[in-house]
Amino acid sequence: MLEVWDEVLNLDKERQRCADDLEKLKAACAGDHAKRHITQCPECWDRLVNRMRDRYLNCATKEWFSGRRLFLQELDTMFSKARSGVLDFKIIEQRIHDEKKEWYRDKISNMGLHSATKSPSEAKLLQQKLDDREMPTEELASELRGAIRDDALPDEAAFDNFLNRLKDAGTTQARNDIYIDTLFQPRRDPEKAAMYQRYMEMIRGGDTIQSVVDAILHDRRWAQSNEEQKQRLQGKLEELKRAKAAHELSLAKKQKARQDKATAAAASNSQYDLPPCSVCSKALDAQDFLACPLCHLLGEQYGLGNGPILYCSETCHEDDYNDRNRIGKQHITARQARPVSTYATLTWKWTRPGGSLYFAENGVHIPERKKARVEVDDESQLEYASEDKTQYRARNIEEHLVTLGDAVEEYQQRTGATVS
Repeated sequence: MLEVWDEVLNLDKERQRCADDLEKLKAACAGDHAKRHITQCPECWDRLVNRMRDRYLNCATKEWFSGRRLFLQELDTMFSKARSGVLDFKIIEQRIHDEKKEWYRDKISNMGLHSATKSPSEAKLLQQKLDDREMPTEELASELRGAIRDDALPDEAAFDNFLNRLKDAGTTQARNDIYIDTLFQPRRDPEKAAMYQRYMEMIRGGDTIQSVVDAILHDRRWAQSNEEQKQRLQGKLEELKRAKAAHELSLAKKQKARQDKATAAAASNSQYDLPPCSVCSKALDAQDFLACPLCHLLGEQYGLGNGPILYCSETCHEDDYNDRNRIGKQHITARQARPVSTYATLTWKWTRPGGSLYFAENGVHIPERKKARVEVDDESQLEYASEDKTQYRARNIEEHLVTLGDAVEEYQQRTGATVS
């Protein structure tokens, strides 16, 4: 199977040989038969038509019309008519021209030029031009050259130079060197040419250029497929990375929320130096404990007691409620409670069994207070049970008493809390 350029070389050679033979016939006719035009000489005219017929029907080399049987049969009929003078040669020339255009379209449609385009859109546009039977062949050829033009082969001059070099090549090795130099240009770009070493070895090994081109196209499609697969895998990898990052971010947020909650709880616990349970001495949960409301009220309102009375559970609270009797059974309701003294220098018992008030001892007697140079401004408000003034009570105790009910109401108004 001849390469395309070999067909072109054969075409040029056979065309030139035919033209030379026709000129010789015309010259011989003019010299031998003294005719002004060869059409006036039946003998020479037959010889001229037969030579033109042999150009197409008895061609020894493969050319564009080889194998186009119906066309050649039609040409045979047309040459017979031309020999008898019935048909003008211009009609035959036009028919040959039309058939050659059809061959050209068929040829380029089967050359795989779509693979030479730079994008799918260019390939689609190229196919539309190939399918346009109304487009003149010259215009189509120009469009195709523009679609597949390579900077390495800028114009037809490069192809003409290539053909001229092939004409002068005397050996197969010389032709192969021309192929390699034209297609891969190792002298112009050695580094790039090294990438095509496999194809150059195929040419040196005797493979046809068509098989080399097929290998290049196959490798190109394979590379494109691999690139597409690589891009798909890369996209999947990026998607997995995003999903992993989102998952890790979610875990980090949850972990931070747990840490924040624990930190807040620890901070909340650290704000309160809670004593142990008043009953079982168990450490208290800062988020879950009970307190004696009246103890808290007396401590907050009047500074009485030794701190809050707290419980770890309802059980301890109930046990203490039943067992303890603090400050005249302080867990009785405010309505039942007797008055409690708020006089600053006195520590009062509730009542003796008969109901009268005890004389109570101050923690520091008045003489001791004076000795310690502590200001004493309440002597006029006291009455004494002994001359040493170690036992005494307020002259008008009612001024220094408040009922638990009033104390509870005052506390609730001040704090907005509810004591039940």
